[in-house]
Amino acid sequence: MAEPRGSSAASNLPQFTSGRTAALMLAPALLIAALFFVVPMIAVFVNSFTVESGGATHFTLSNYTDFLSDDFYWEIMLRTLRISLITTLVALMVGYPAALYLYFSQSRWRRVFLFLVVSPLFVSVIVRTYGWIVILSPNGAINALLPEDYKLSLMHTDTAIVLGLMHIYIPFMVLSLNASLVKVDKRLLAAAASLGASNWRIFRDVLFKLSLPGVLSGSVIVFAISMTAFSTPVLLGGSSRKTLAYLVYQQNLLLANWHAGAAIAFVLLAMTLIIVKLITLAAERGTKHTVPQ
Repeated sequence: MAEPRGSSAASNLPQFTSGRTAALMLAPALLIAALFFVVPMIAVFVNSFTVESGGATHFTLSNYTDFLSDDFYWEIMLRTLRISLITTLVALMVGYPAALYLYFSQSRWRRVFLFLVVSPLFVSVIVRTYGWIVILSPNGAINALLPEDYKLSLMHTDTAIVLGLMHIYIPFMVLSLNASLVKVDKRLLAAAASLGASNWRIFRDVLFKLSLPGVLSGSVIVFAISMTAFSTPVLLGGSSRKTLAYLVYQQNLLLANWHAGAAIAFVLLAMTLIIVKLITLAAERGTKHTVPQ
């Protein structure tokens, strides 16, 4: 019996899956990750459990207990979490219709629209944030259009931070959703329509559930980088709307309190990982119902 052509071609391909070859290919990336990420993270983690006293370094939990027992820091933690969750939700609500347009559109303007969606990535975060300052400031574009008695105080608010973060990170949400939607076979939608399903039910029971991996990846990306954002919350929120990222900067570079700064950094990391895990579990629970058991 003749050997299939595809099998013969596959047998002629170089083998990259052997243990030694795979190790050699992964070695440069693993070495860089170890030297510039793992080792520094371990050093910072150890530093968060120490304090200097009398010219000596002592092991202690006080960096964490002092932080977690202070209502001021809890307020900043909750603000950081609230802003990040709202930013993620708003980015999803705004980005999903854009991703749907990219999925269904056959127009020649589709590529132009995709370019407009990702265009914020071509501009520095600082420049984009200063653009929002021009729009939201007391003498900015929005208040210039309003009557004198209806001027808005938008700067140094959570709303300003959310708007700035959403504008910066919405391309990540749209690209994640688009990558998931393009894998959905449009014949499934046609089949649901032929069985009498309404447009809403097709979206709810077929399209949205099949796009949950994109919803998950986009939400995780936007949430994680919103939690650790620094320049946008500082510029749009000011000193009255501090976030955890600013506290890490303040303790390390302004107050030179490296031990407290390290502890705050790992509290921020722990909060981010916990919420990301919860988002993942919620998405996995929703995905279980997309395929009949």
